Amino acid sequence: MGDIIDVLKTSAMIQFRSFQLKTKPNEEYSVEIQRALAVAGADNPKHHYILERKNLPSAIVVITSDEGFLGELNTLLINTCLDQCTSKNDEIIVLGERGTRYLEDVNKNFVFLPGISDEVASREVEVLRDYLIKGYRERFGRIVIIYPYFVSLTQQKVTLEQLLPYRFITKEGVNKQKNRLGEAVELEPDRERVFEALIEMALGYKILDIFWSSKQAEFAARIMHLEGSTQELGLLKQKLSFEYFRQVHNLRDKVIREISASKNLLGRK
Repeated sequence: MGDIIDVLKTSAMIQFRSFQLKTKPNEEYSVEIQRALAVAGADNPKHHYILERKNLPSAIVVITSDEGFLGELNTLLINTCLDQCTSKNDEIIVLGERGTRYLEDVNKNFVFLPGISDEVASREVEVLRDYLIKGYRERFGRIVIIYPYFVSLTQQKVTLEQLLPYRFITKEGVNKQKNRLGEAVELEPDRERVFEALIEMALGYKILDIFWSSKQAEFAARIMHLEGSTQELGLLKQKLSFEYFRQVHNLRDKVIREISASKNLLGRK
């Protein structure tokens, strides 16, 4: 068993290191989109991508894994998701087969989407983004996403973020962007279409960034869980070895006592 766990741990470590060598999402791209949004949409607080619509149900997205050996991480993610469901009309969108099993156990309705692959392909991001945007236009008033945030190899944090309605950078930051570009900014073909396109781009980048962090957290959690299993097996082996030698010692003592008692009985005769 120990050898099997060591192989799994080595495999998880190789996957983790290989994933970290891949090209990360460009943070400057996100910053520039936020700057453009600050100019394009700051004067339109009633746009449906910005306006709070508390009378509509929420969409709660939760990212879990397709594989096990993550300890309690998937359980924490699902529990956080369930805590966010304040209405029977709220919709749960779960990524990953492990999450579906937990939700099936508690008889909760949900929409299933495939888990994140090791490649984190752009198509995966687009599928989730397009589904959420369509739902937000038709029936959702809020979209939040729950995922494991990668802090370090030894620490993963269950995190909740709101995707829509869109939250601008601070008012001071918006004014700064407007002053930098000037008050008269012409957007073609029109301001609303540009703003919506920028929102969709920002949402796609955010989902990509979340996928990236979630995948790192998954690998890290698996490594730490398998390492913990290795230590538990070591302690169990030590305990069993101690118990084995204790039983052998007791058995030998019993044999010696029986031989000694037999000699005493024979000597008396």
